[in-house]
Amino acid sequence: MHVPDGYLSPATCGVLYATATPFWAVAVARVRRVVGGRTVPLLAIFSAFAFAIMMFNVPVPGGTTAHAVGGTFAAIVIGPWAAVVSTSVAIVIQALFFGDGGITAIGANAFNMGILLPITGYLVYRVVAGRSHVLSERRVVAAAIGAYVGISVAALAVGFELGIQPGLSSTNGVPNYSPYGLSTAIPSMLVAHLFGASFVEAAVTALGLAYLQRSYPELLLRGRKGADETVSVAPRFNPWVVAGGLFVGAGLLVFVAGWLKGGSLGAWGGLDWTRVSWADVSKSVLVSAVITAAALPLIAFALRGHRAWRGPAMIFAAIVVWAPMGLIAPAGAFGEDQSATQAEVSAALSARASGDSTLYNALPAVNRECNCVPVNLGKTSGGMSSPFSGYEPPWVSPTDPAWKQNLGYQFAAVVGFGLLSGVLFAVYSAGRWMMPSAPPDWRTAEK
Repeated sequence: MHVPDGYLSPATCGVLYATATPFWAVAVARVRRVVGGRTVPLLAIFSAFAFAIMMFNVPVPGGTTAHAVGGTFAAIVIGPWAAVVSTSVAIVIQALFFGDGGITAIGANAFNMGILLPITGYLVYRVVAGRSHVLSERRVVAAAIGAYVGISVAALAVGFELGIQPGLSSTNGVPNYSPYGLSTAIPSMLVAHLFGASFVEAAVTALGLAYLQRSYPELLLRGRKGADETVSVAPRFNPWVVAGGLFVGAGLLVFVAGWLKGGSLGAWGGLDWTRVSWADVSKSVLVSAVITAAALPLIAFALRGHRAWRGPAMIFAAIVVWAPMGLIAPAGAFGEDQSATQAEVSAALSARASGDSTLYNALPAVNRECNCVPVNLGKTSGGMSSPFSGYEPPWVSPTDPAWKQNLGYQFAAVVGFGLLSGVLFAVYSAGRWMMPSAPPDWRTAEK
């Protein structure tokens, strides 16, 4: 769902930056009022959660991949405005340091995933939850529905933004930026999410909320009257039932879609799994398994006296360690193709005209969409450098074995968590500095 550089015109990027700015201003002002206590740690936790879960790509219908965001989950626990801050910070760090999403498109990506998603998901959650208790089972169901709707609306927004580009900017009939029209972009984004990533987002949110209801109800009850008397109403059902049902439903839909498209198990999810080296995959799985066996017990031991942090720390570690499994899928995200050169496209079109479609079929989808090279796409895509390229350290390349990419991915995650912590600590310090100090109590002040 991250829009890269070159796919949106400067005018569109400018409009979305301008649209996002008032939301950022309000969000920072709202969060600044409650800076302190558990606010900053929770902001850091949910920024890290969004950062980690967006690294985890899953195969979805249509022969592409997508990911969850976690924005609705953050909005439910820390509030929608705090969720805007935490998710937007993660998106900015991804763009500036990891090349995930364009720098020119930060406004668009933050608006779609960091503003529209959590606010929409939270509003739907509140409507479905009604007056039910914050620890009730209905809240878990409401959270799943809100998350599903929130990320689906964000996907619709991305499809619309990409789809209007050919009509907004072209040169002699050749699109300057994204060549996908509305009839291609919107269905591609919606199908990939409505029948794939949206189920994952719903499952993650439902499982996360149910986990907090059972293990950390005080986070959900803080500030509410009678909090001490209501902890006992926490749900008695197993949260894995809800999450498992959503994951199974998503898997079945992806399987059916791939079967209909490809006609065989090798086309599961619409992807060509015959291109995957399962020997390399097994080595990558072994790397993650070994790191899991070593890291999680160490984390549990190190935080044995800090119950409130032990569970979240182990969950984050597990996500980081297994996030590279998303690299197995033999496809990229829709709308993130790197364009071929004009010479390559011309040669492919000439070969197809002669009856050989091999070169043409090997072209990126962005070129096959218009049988062209979008005028400005190649000039800006990848033009903004970042320390990491797609979470790959400089010593790791996309052609390296899966196990080496696995280690690089995890190294990048650790660096990302450190950057997020530093940025949020700076925000916290700035907020504390800008907040007026409380006047002295005249009853206890010395005369």
